[in-house]
Parts: sequence; C-alpha cells; structure tokens
Amino acid sequence: MYTELRVKKLGRHSWVLLDKWVTPFGTVPKGFVSNGASVPRWLWWFIPPAGVLFEASILHDYYYVNAIRTKHYADRAFRKVAKHYGASKTEYTLAYHGVRLIGRGAY
Repeated sequence: MYTELRVKKLGRHSWVLLDKWVTPFGTVPKGFVSNGASVPRWLWWFIPPAGVLFEASILHDYYYVNAIRTKHYADRAFRKVAKHYGASKTEYTLAYHGVRLIGRGAY
C-alpha cells in the first residue's frame, strides 16, 4: 500500500516531504529532502529529475543516504516503485541498470 506522496519544492532540483510516505518497501519520514532522479543533465530530455521516476527516486535516495537494508534491496525497490507509478518497461529497466552499475550511496 502506498500513501499519498506530498512534497514541496525547495529549489531547482530539491523537494522536501510534507508528510511521511508509506510504501510496501518502507516509510520515508516527513522532512526528508530529495533531489529527485539523479540523471545526467544530457539525459533530462528522456528522464527529467521530477519525471516518471520521481517517486521511486525519493525512496531510493532515502535508502542510499541512510544505508537502509542493502544496496541490492534499495535498487530493486526503486525498480518496483517506478513500475507502480507508471514508468515504462524501458524507463525502469534502464534506470535500474544505471543505479545497479553506478549508484553508490552510503553502503
């Protein structure tokens, strides 16, 4: 079950959660700040920071910043949340492989 994701834009690529956000993969607390999808600028035409991967990116950012569970779990959750929120198979597959290969976080 997903609760409503409520965010406020803080800056050009920065959003803060106004309420806690509950997902089947965990809860992101109120006040967490995310930069959305961390996509190289030259790919923004295909995947913008606040585009179809936005929700998945918030959960993924929270997991990576706090080293919650494992990197593999965070990456799989990212893919499943992206699919749930309407990313196409091409979008979530490419993004998933991107985070698997170059995502670092605090792990």
